[in-house]
Amino acid sequence: MQKINPKKKFGQNFLTDRSIVEKIILSAGDIENKNIIEIGGGSGNLTKHLLKAKPKKLLVIEIDKDYNNILNKVLENSSVETKLIADDVLNTDIYSYFSEPPVIFGNLPYNISTKILARLLTEKNGAPKWDKLLLMFQLEVANRIVAKPNTKQYGRLSLLAQFYSLPSLKFQISKDSFFPVPKVESALVKFQKNCNNYAKYNRELFHDVIKKSFQNRRKMLKNTLKNTYGDIFELMKLCGIDENSRPENITLKQFCELARAIEKTRE
Repeated sequence: MQKINPKKKFGQNFLTDRSIVEKIILSAGDIENKNIIEIGGGSGNLTKHLLKAKPKKLLVIEIDKDYNNILNKVLENSSVETKLIADDVLNTDIYSYFSEPPVIFGNLPYNISTKILARLLTEKNGAPKWDKLLLMFQLEVANRIVAKPNTKQYGRLSLLAQFYSLPSLKFQISKDSFFPVPKVESALVKFQKNCNNYAKYNRELFHDVIKKSFQNRRKMLKNTLKNTYGDIFELMKLCGIDENSRPENITLKQFCELARAIEKTRE
């Protein structure tokens, strides 16, 4: 097989541990006859196992065109309908290739993993268009995604992920499972769709509230928001938020209700 050196500019750390690849497939549940997207096909290690699961259609996105030949050979030897997109996932309308929501897999580059996640979670026109996500992140980011209130990991990323989905950290992945070996450990996070919040609350206002709240996470919320949202003391009280709370103490539900209370003052 053609030897290609991984490129730092694309954040390439390829998953080479077959047992981990198999665990990822198992974590997805039954994907036979499902539409599948793989973000970052690379050398095709995960791609081969996705094809063995007999999906209805597999779309592989790989920004590094040096891997086109390798991936095309993997895909053309399968009876599954496949397509390779040699482009940046952030510049690709990935859902235009499917009539049904796909299951999305990805070993995401560490440097843009949260940017890709935000793109997948926050659809402009309503509900996320995917069925579920199985994404690899560096462990520190994975812990932030699933973090609960009153922990140092809890923050904007936790709230964003949990507003739009039901994320769970499935398992940790050793850095020795990748080539080249990264400096940090990784983890697989599975995201189930959560359609409740975006339909009930003003998403833009929710985003604005949590952004402003965590600009200084150690300050009390009443001091952080008092110059932006009027009588924040009364609104916090209305939402059951203790007046001395800091952002890290406040639950997703309370932030949602605070956004709703703020919206009502503007009606």
